[in-house]
Amino acid sequence: MESVKEIAYKRYQQWLENVTDDFKEELFRLNDNEDEIIDRFYKDLEFGTGGLRGIMGVGTNRMNVYTVARATQGFANYLKKYKDFPSVVIAYDTRMNSDLFAKVAARVLAANNVNVHIFDQVAPTPLLSFTVRKLKTDGGIIITASHNPPEYNGYKVYTSDGTQAVPQYANEITSEIEKLDYFKDIKLMSFEEAVNSEKINILNESIFNDYLDEIEGYIRSLNPKMDKKPVIVYTPLYGAALKLVEGILNRLGFEFSLVEEQSKIDTSFSTLKVPNPEEKEAFELALKKAKEKDADLVLATDPDGDRIGVFEKYKGDYVSFTGNQVGVMLSHYLLSKFKEFSSLKPDDYIVKTIVTTDMVKPIAQEFNVKVEETLTGFKYIGEKIEKYMGSGRKFIFGFEESYGYLANDHVRDKDAIIAVALISVMSSELLSKMKTLTEYLKDLKERYGYYDEKLLSFTFEGFEGTQKIKRIMTKMRKNPPIKIGDFNLKETLDYLNGIEGFPKSDVVELRYSNVKIIARPSGTEPKIKFYIMVKSASENESGKLIKDAEQAISEIVNV
Repeated sequence: MESVKEIAYKRYQQWLENVTDDFKEELFRLNDNEDEIIDRFYKDLEFGTGGLRGIMGVGTNRMNVYTVARATQGFANYLKKYKDFPSVVIAYDTRMNSDLFAKVAARVLAANNVNVHIFDQVAPTPLLSFTVRKLKTDGGIIITASHNPPEYNGYKVYTSDGTQAVPQYANEITSEIEKLDYFKDIKLMSFEEAVNSEKINILNESIFNDYLDEIEGYIRSLNPKMDKKPVIVYTPLYGAALKLVEGILNRLGFEFSLVEEQSKIDTSFSTLKVPNPEEKEAFELALKKAKEKDADLVLATDPDGDRIGVFEKYKGDYVSFTGNQVGVMLSHYLLSKFKEFSSLKPDDYIVKTIVTTDMVKPIAQEFNVKVEETLTGFKYIGEKIEKYMGSGRKFIFGFEESYGYLANDHVRDKDAIIAVALISVMSSELLSKMKTLTEYLKDLKERYGYYDEKLLSFTFEGFEGTQKIKRIMTKMRKNPPIKIGDFNLKETLDYLNGIEGFPKSDVVELRYSNVKIIARPSGTEPKIKFYIMVKSASENESGKLIKDAEQAISEIVNV
């Protein structure tokens, strides 16, 4: 059996013999760096349920034109098993090489007689999902690495319902990809020839307007009372949501200011460490602008426009909210609006992931609606919504702790644009009652309980990192902490066994009284994440439980 090193060097040599000259130069520079060669070639960049994501560069374990072309050829082969002339929408964000990779994907699909609809400008993830559904195509591709650092890029695949490919479909696509040689098995034609032969259709401004019409119609159907509108500062963090966020805020009549430095295309994200609205550092320039404008709300969306972070002016300072907190507020707000219209039924539902706050459960119970749960990943929320289409059950709201939200049924993925609109009108209604979001959240905690959550993320790069993550998960399964604070371990759920009807997944959940710890390796990054979820009678008590759980996780990670 070949060693990891032997596999890597064999692949390295194959690429030297086949790639174009500019890639050969990069390979020659690696010649004396054994660790780098192994890391780049010891495996293929994995096609997980989120598609591909990785650092850009030459190699089988990197994002480049060859890995994108191979993935697209596999996707084309998968589609053509079921349809002679399938169609696909392609979108791309503002990252380095996103437009290049999008065109490579389009060229491969066109060469395989797959009809392509590709945007003529950057477009966010929710618009891709919307367009797949509107044009009734057989799938979609978006080139994005979401909120990752600038050296990353990615490739996400969507099925015909506008949902990210769930394991059932991703596994089949992966099987097709794995059959392919990077250089011998890829069909390719020129972009210009494909456009001239009408195998590629260029999408223009009209699809953006169709999307905005849909969002505006939904918001106005809520009949929000907007007597006192918040002053807003918004940053797209150099991302693709800018055009649609500007569009919906203008249509709804909100006053807003842009963070100009972050409202242009800059592939290095030069004012940011990471373009992630989950990170407070990403708001540095936006908060500076907010103080100048005396803004009420500060909003940031990530580069592909599916996540949103929120700050609010409260008692002269700016305070932030977690994804769970925003999700809880929006859930209660929407339930209140639908109750006002007397349009709630017992089988209507909210969807959340297993790592998202349980605080929504007593709220839903009070409004006599259901809470559906899924595995981590908004694709499962999209799948759940699609499952109940036509059943008479109304989808109210879907959210996950990682700052992703969806209302309405126009897309099947998280949508920061509709979230911008909802947060803005919710704030407006509260301000008309002389109340802030902060005070609203406090009211909800006093009414439903002090729920608190924390995410711990650990990065372990390369082959050794992969092995360490496996050891950590083994410890979670076989030797978990028996106590958190004063609470004994009551139950261990191993989702690899197919717990509670969920698909099998490498997730372990430890349940203690009033405490949950859930461990999950990332499918697209060299990370393992721990989700802490607690419930208590006070803020102080929940804080103590969080610290006790953090200590236990620290001991688990040091294996």
